[in-house]
Amino acid sequence: MKAAFLFVLFSAVYPLQRLPLIFSHQKHLARGTQCDACHTTAKASQSAVDNLIPTEAPCRACHEIHRDAPTVADCAKCHPGWKPDVPVERVFLAPPPLKFAHDQHAQPCESCHPVRNVDLATTAQLPSMESCLQCHKSGSEERHCGDCHLTKLGGLVETSFDAGRFIPASHGPRFAKDHKEEARAPGASCNACHDRSECVECHQGTVKPMDFHAGNYLLIHASEARRGTPDCSACHRFETFCVGCHERSGLGTRGDTQFRADRPDVRFHPIGWSTKGPGPNLHAQEARRNITACASCHREEDCLACHSAEQGGVQASPHPKGWRGSARCRALDRENRRMCLRCHVAQDELGCDWHK
Repeated sequence: MKAAFLFVLFSAVYPLQRLPLIFSHQKHLARGTQCDACHTTAKASQSAVDNLIPTEAPCRACHEIHRDAPTVADCAKCHPGWKPDVPVERVFLAPPPLKFAHDQHAQPCESCHPVRNVDLATTAQLPSMESCLQCHKSGSEERHCGDCHLTKLGGLVETSFDAGRFIPASHGPRFAKDHKEEARAPGASCNACHDRSECVECHQGTVKPMDFHAGNYLLIHASEARRGTPDCSACHRFETFCVGCHERSGLGTRGDTQFRADRPDVRFHPIGWSTKGPGPNLHAQEARRNITACASCHREEDCLACHSAEQGGVQASPHPKGWRGSARCRALDRENRRMCLRCHVAQDELGCDWHK
């Protein structure tokens, strides 16, 4: 799994600890102390919820402890702030929301827990997903997140816990808007946490998220709409949503509008934008470059008034020379013949063997 999928809210994976102790792993390992001498139950542990913190018993094997007549100096060596007649503050580790078995991992402890150069080990010395993936590599891109992470009913990974949320590193502040490339990447693990219905709610739903666009987006959306990035059609239908809004605002080709094609001072497009017969026809290049910009004001019948083989029309072909029967012509015919039939209404007008 790529680093982009590593989970960054570490406290959600390893909840916060309470470690009121003075201890040095570095010093003990330097003396030759083995990990299992203190963590006596670790090698046989079969669950991540097991408490593997050493008790006082392993300490007594090397350190003399005076329980009958304790002194502040003796107890404060390990328990900071210790006072007589005050209960010793206990170590607390919340169990991580993971599925893990120590007894199935035979490699040296330090390959997963880098504690040789630290004093008191914390969550920073617990394994990260990156360290797990050094050994657990699959020949396929298929993800099995539920093998290690807790899942909800239906098999989706649980992402909400008391200690925080479980969020991939790729999910930055703009991820809801810019997640397309991540979702299309080979082996994308979106379906490990998200049900398909979550995608449909935005991409096909009638109620769109209110936080997707900035508050003043209506005023600045023109530049992004012309650029086609992001693809507005992922949520909006050009011929209904865009055209309807533009016509209500007086920017369409129907209804009341402040623009007049016959008056140069209030024309929307420059002179020569669209002409019958020979002429500059400036709109042709713009339409080929970004037809979605045209569709924000014009309906399909506006184009068919000129670009159609029907009798009585201009019958101007929108295709370049040599188009009929070309590989591109045939490919578009195979992909969506209904589009061709909008203009080509008779068999002899088609050159893509559509009747076979």
